Amino acid sequence: MKRKNYFKPILVLCIFIISIAYAQEKESLVNINKIFVQPGELKTRIVLETDSYLPLLKTYYSPESPQTIIVEWEKVKSVKEPRFSPEESPLIQNLKVEKIDENQFRFFIQLKEQVPYRIFSSPERLVVELVKIQRALGKYVIDLETEKTFEEKFESKVNLKKVEVAEKEDRVDVIAKMDGKAFPNIFALGNPLRLIVDLLETQYSAPSTTNKVNKQGVKTIRTGQFQTANPVISRIVCDLTQPKFYDAKFENNNLVLSFFKEVAHPAPPTTLKEAVAELEKEPPPPKAEEKVTQEKEKPPPPPEKEPAPAAPTQAEPQLPSFEPKTISAPEEIYSGEILSLKVKDADLRDVVMYLGGFAELNVAFDPEVSGKVTCDLVDVPWDQILDLILKLNKMGKVLEGNVLRVAPVGVLTREQEQRRQLADTKEKAGPLFTETIALSYSKARDVQGLLRTKLSPRGEIIIDERTNTLIISDVEEKLDLLKRLITVVDLPTPQVSIEARILEATANFIRNLGIQWGFRGIADPFYGNQTSFKFPNSVTVDGAVIPQGTVTKGLGGPLGGYAVNLPAPAFNSAMGLTMGNVLNTFRLDMALSALETSGEGEIISCPRVTTQNNRQAEIIQGRQIPVQTVSNFTVTTQYRNAALELRVTPQITAEGTIIMDIDIRNNAPDFANLVNGIPPITTQSAHTTVMIQDGGTTVIGGIYRTEDSLTRERVPFLHKIPILGALFRNSSRTTTNRELLIFMTPRILK
Repeated sequence: MKRKNYFKPILVLCIFIISIAYAQEKESLVNINKIFVQPGELKTRIVLETDSYLPLLKTYYSPESPQTIIVEWEKVKSVKEPRFSPEESPLIQNLKVEKIDENQFRFFIQLKEQVPYRIFSSPERLVVELVKIQRALGKYVIDLETEKTFEEKFESKVNLKKVEVAEKEDRVDVIAKMDGKAFPNIFALGNPLRLIVDLLETQYSAPSTTNKVNKQGVKTIRTGQFQTANPVISRIVCDLTQPKFYDAKFENNNLVLSFFKEVAHPAPPTTLKEAVAELEKEPPPPKAEEKVTQEKEKPPPPPEKEPAPAAPTQAEPQLPSFEPKTISAPEEIYSGEILSLKVKDADLRDVVMYLGGFAELNVAFDPEVSGKVTCDLVDVPWDQILDLILKLNKMGKVLEGNVLRVAPVGVLTREQEQRRQLADTKEKAGPLFTETIALSYSKARDVQGLLRTKLSPRGEIIIDERTNTLIISDVEEKLDLLKRLITVVDLPTPQVSIEARILEATANFIRNLGIQWGFRGIADPFYGNQTSFKFPNSVTVDGAVIPQGTVTKGLGGPLGGYAVNLPAPAFNSAMGLTMGNVLNTFRLDMALSALETSGEGEIISCPRVTTQNNRQAEIIQGRQIPVQTVSNFTVTTQYRNAALELRVTPQITAEGTIIMDIDIRNNAPDFANLVNGIPPITTQSAHTTVMIQDGGTTVIGGIYRTEDSLTRERVPFLHKIPILGALFRNSSRTTTNRELLIFMTPRILK
């Protein structure tokens, strides 16, 4: 029976399946066909047109350049380079695309100023929306398409039930609980710094509430109904102490606003759907020709003029003692909401009442108030408008709580003078009160000098140094002021722990080489080797005889000495050699001496001292050398320090750095070189002023010393003979390296 061949059909089927998989994979890659910018009055959009849904890996502010937003994509086949000029947008400086891996790209958005942003997408479009920090909140700019979307999306109003605050380990969560998903608008305001969350088409029926937080840079959370129509808006105001990185997302129907702890740049979201697209459905981009302004029935409460950007920053830590405390602020700063006003010959009282209603203030007029107002003002704070029209009519104002009182300047001036006279009268005739205030951290005498200028003519301050107590007698108003000042100055002084490290390193090397040699030759009839001449008949040549009583240096030779006596200056190794004939009428003696030594040493001194801010600290460890002097037959003994001494005065700055005035000495007695029985003192010292970070280490001084000496002893002329010249010289080389380094490390004790 013939076997069927199944190989070819299976091979064709595999190739077909692979082709389909490859085609599907190829079709799943996305092409970015166009990148362009849509500038707007309050928002700027960067639009990426694609042929399918664009997967997003992550998005974040660049850690190296905080004004750059980075968006990363995957499964991208090709990207069309963006065409953009900085003149097209007031927010964007540059756009750039970079390929980071196969089918992965990175999109850089360089901003002119750091502003909040969000991202939303559709099957054929991805939009990066930059939210311009709003300078005024007198109106909402809503285009017709957005208004139509509101009507379709919000058929019934969403109810804001309540706002809760949940404290986590690394953040504070503000949770707005609603019965449906609202349309949020988030922006920042300054003076003071606030983050505003407006929930459009959302009703808050409860009375306005305030939650105190005081965590993660958030002071309070205020909730209330901001606008009752066109559109209905509930507002959540987050009062901040400094710009903070925040994240906003929906969990079911709850809006969660998170303020994180010391985040330098936003953490990238996990996916687009979870972190951005879930926040809300975005309406189509607005058309410029269809923009209309929706006027409000009730003006909002007056915000400040200049906003503070909600840009992520990392503030330097400051000590509590350096926090500013406002004693007086005479300069007028206008922080009211921006307003435009155009009137002609309007009654002054009517205009003031209009401004009072705009600012939600109660207004009261003096009977003498009258006048006319003619002005044409555009985008001016309402409180500046009020001051301007009052000055034009020689009027003044007094704000007591939420009541605005308007009266002629002369009337207010007389009242102020009367109040001053009343205060003077109370100081001169009022009863004196006496209080004792025990100080905890300050000296009573120092505080007394500070408070004397604030006393009334009848006031008196007595100090009790034994108990460090102030006894103050004065009128009640002055006494209250003095007590407030005492709470400011009687604060604990920060302490600084200062560690010094003195490193002494020594390395030495010695190499000595020497040679000694001599000879003796005799030609004499006694030995039978006399010369053939009558004169000289006998000859004696002796290079080894040392005169009687002379002590040789180096090694003593067999004959008592050497002709060339150049041993090593110091040696610990030697070798001798003697050669002669049978009759010992000629002999040669030689000795070689050598020495080589090397050594390394290290001394580490580490004094440490703790002191208060701006107070000198001193620590000494070592010995004192007595030095006697004789004057007029009187012996006087003085003691000189030969010790390790550290004197330092720290000053903590507002930025948390430490300025130190340092005097450090490392003196040691040299007993090897006594002078009249008294050792000299070897001195190492440094005196300087440096600024160091808290916990940082710096080298405040260093000395590097190298000694290299080469000594040779030699026989004149003969030492120059090539090769053989080594028989007529010795050498001694000494190398010494000394290194001194002084390190300082201050730490502020928390």
